Amino acid sequence: MKKSIALRTAVDGILAALALTLSFLETLLPDIAFLPPGAKLGLSNIAVMFAVLAVGYPDGVCLSLLKSGFVFLTRGPASFFMSVSGGLLSCFAMILIDAIAKKTGKNFSYIGISVICAVLHNVGQTAAACVYMRTNLMTTYLPLLIVFGIAAGVITGIILRVVMPVLISRIK
Repeated sequence: MKKSIALRTAVDGILAALALTLSFLETLLPDIAFLPPGAKLGLSNIAVMFAVLAVGYPDGVCLSLLKSGFVFLTRGPASFFMSVSGGLLSCFAMILIDAIAKKTGKNFSYIGISVICAVLHNVGQTAAACVYMRTNLMTTYLPLLIVFGIAAGVITGIILRVVMPVLISRIK
């Protein structure tokens, strides 16, 4: 997006508001019985994916950090540590995938990017939980989290595929 600083700032503000609102709304949803506590779809990551892919890499990283700051304020330091670990790993993977796509001229599907990032988000959170709790027991959840990450990534990828063209047309 090569527009004015004012437009970019406005878009970043809207994406931040969207990400924080979706993050908050997801906390209101009940946990799913067969999943580890706290497993969510990650709908707020749609805003981060849009920021990385359509606005700019720094915008996506800042948005990911902002989301983690919101988690710190609303859920505390342990949740923040897991959020920032999963969020940044996911965000940097998205940046790497997009950079590879631009260099090779090959497009990756939004669903594929979303699945990879959702799984890596869960891996990052699990690693952070292991460090924070000083035990590897959290890794027992990882296979289930990977399966859930694939499903969540497909859902968020489909949503991104639907809304991306509409959003891009609005900021041009």
